[in-house]
Amino acid sequence: MVIVPILHVKNLTKIFGDGCPLCPHSTGPEYETNVCKHCGSVVACSDVSFELYPGEILGIVGESGSGKSTVVNLLHFDWEVTSGEMFVQNTKMNGSININEKNLFALSSYQKRQIRNSFMGIVYQNPYLGLRMDVSSGGNIAERLIMANWRSIAMMRDRASELLEKTEIPVKRMDEPPRNFSGGMQQRVQIAKALSNNPLILLLDEVTTGLDVSVQARVLDLIRNLQREINLSIIVVSHDLGVIRLLTKRTIVMKYGRIVEIGLTDQILEDPQHPYTQILVSSQL
Repeated sequence: MVIVPILHVKNLTKIFGDGCPLCPHSTGPEYETNVCKHCGSVVACSDVSFELYPGEILGIVGESGSGKSTVVNLLHFDWEVTSGEMFVQNTKMNGSININEKNLFALSSYQKRQIRNSFMGIVYQNPYLGLRMDVSSGGNIAERLIMANWRSIAMMRDRASELLEKTEIPVKRMDEPPRNFSGGMQQRVQIAKALSNNPLILLLDEVTTGLDVSVQARVLDLIRNLQREINLSIIVVSHDLGVIRLLTKRTIVMKYGRIVEIGLTDQILEDPQHPYTQILVSSQL
């Protein structure tokens, strides 16, 4: 039986600056820079291609400046791409509009918002990017439900209660703002909010960075349990190989905006092929 990818990304490229024809040929791992010496533009990622399969947890790993978080921001339509294509399979937007075989990056801003609200969820490294800190936790979840065309206040409160309980936030604190919570609890509220629209794809960008080790472990256990329960497809961005090892089955390694290695996580961590991956793995042993 052939398994069809739920997401297919082709030649994803993002350049900050005017760019020039020489940008792709003067940046990347072989040049040890992502800044074009000819025009000064920053090539955040270039020609990034990969697939995400149903129920898969895919890791993207690399040091700071590798382009891994840029990829997630582009997939979530937070930033406009310079070039590239993204396709989803077996998906209908809002239950009626078929977007199969359409390049999602080429759609209108309105359609992109619809897509993001219909089947994507994201958890940012900084919870201040994903939450309104002065709005109640339940209100944060309700805000996303409203964007997904929910209208009943009672149903939204029930859904918020269900998700907060699932992410181990005391339901009695539903009406408290996230600014009253610890960093770990704020991340769990973000996860609850991201799951509220039953997304097919969840994007996690350095979700454990800055958290205490014990809190990290609880957040990672929560993600694993939710993935098994809901059968989500997840992209996990991290510089921490421990997180990548624990969560993912397949991993992409990036450096200076390019993919340098891709394969099964265990294989990459046990027998890395690219010199950069070898250094990355040995530095975290």
